[in-house]
Amino acid sequence: MVFMLRWWILLCLLSGHFAEVMKSNIFFLSGQTERVNLSVSHLTQQPESDLAQSELEFVWMWTSHDGRYSDVLLAKASSSRQEASTHFMDYFSLSKDHDITVKPKFECAGVFLFARTKPEYVPLAEIEVFATKFTPSLWPTFRLASDVSVSCELSRLPKGATLQWEIEGEPTSNTTVFFNNTVHMVIKGLQRRSRSYCCKIILNSRPLHSVCNAIRAEEVSSDATLTLYRESSNSSVMALLCVASRGYTHASWSWTPALTAKEVTVVTSAKYTSNVTFNIRFSSRDINSYSLPLYILPVEFEDGGTYKCYFDEVLIASMYVFTIKVSTQPANGFLRNFPVVLRCELSEVSGESVTLTWLRMNGSRGLLVKQEVLTENHPNRTLSLTLPSLRSDQLHWQCVVFTEGMLRATASLTLTMPTQTEMSSVTGPDYTDSLPYCFKYIQKKQV
Repeated sequence: MVFMLRWWILLCLLSGHFAEVMKSNIFFLSGQTERVNLSVSHLTQQPESDLAQSELEFVWMWTSHDGRYSDVLLAKASSSRQEASTHFMDYFSLSKDHDITVKPKFECAGVFLFARTKPEYVPLAEIEVFATKFTPSLWPTFRLASDVSVSCELSRLPKGATLQWEIEGEPTSNTTVFFNNTVHMVIKGLQRRSRSYCCKIILNSRPLHSVCNAIRAEEVSSDATLTLYRESSNSSVMALLCVASRGYTHASWSWTPALTAKEVTVVTSAKYTSNVTFNIRFSSRDINSYSLPLYILPVEFEDGGTYKCYFDEVLIASMYVFTIKVSTQPANGFLRNFPVVLRCELSEVSGESVTLTWLRMNGSRGLLVKQEVLTENHPNRTLSLTLPSLRSDQLHWQCVVFTEGMLRATASLTLTMPTQTEMSSVTGPDYTDSLPYCFKYIQKKQV
């Protein structure tokens, strides 16, 4: 893209005409109030004395970051007249000083080349304009205890650069995924505190640019059902928040499993005391007279279903939880040059469609390998990926859950390279159950 714009500069250098090209980068937030001004008026003054009698002519060329336009003539100007492309007049405007103003829209990002074309061609400026975009573009007050999904996209990612979310200047512990020039983030179980989140562009460990916005939560819970997605693993934790505007005498959490549809009480609390009545994995702490949080540790795949919080038998909060788990086939060991199957399973698909995605991770950045949209009518709730043989660059994976293009949950999977080629080096009580039938037959014959 940039190469296409620089071919004129190369021709100029080869022909013996040299001019120092002014290069700069500009960043803006898509949808911001003020327009983006590309100032070049200081470059349009009459140069050498031998050109004093000649009329000077200048052009603006543009190549968009999204690849839709290349080397487009936006405007042509001289001391006596100005001509601007009517096709793009809603996005760009030219001033009498030959400066160009860019409308702050994401699709306007790209490389802008300003050059003098008469009496001879001389490139003068190359300005790359980067656009950042938040989704959603406006951040309202979010529901307390809800999962808040946001994303930050950059129109073009410079080589070696990364995108990351930070919270009030510090790295965030929230779930983030970075791929396709976009960094996604989901804040699980939003708390009442208002906090500022920044999307930061990093190049060679140094910040290039950042854009920030605040996320605010409602003060109390809502009895409208929230939809949550949680990873099921030995180390996963699920925290559900319940806050009322008035105090209570007695409070409780109930759970209706998706499989049985039978409501059971999992945690009860008298005022200032907690009594776990269902299962040691279900507990409550940090209790006061206005709130009763529920903690589940670890989260099991069967924990999906509806959770409801009651204060004095009045419904305060309702949440529907879907669980996600990852596994491999075989489960307990891998052989060199033998296939490995990665499995990502969702406990249920109900209502909105869900997109499951396998990402191969390279540091903090993911490469999309396989993706599938699941619906209620989908024959299964699993996304499988077969690796013909395990390589050293295929050890780190993430299964990612999206709904309506927004991140909802992730589940990580780390593989280990086999150290020997012999079948006997692979251990695990269930390994033979995952072998093809022919291998089981050979083992039996050897015995």
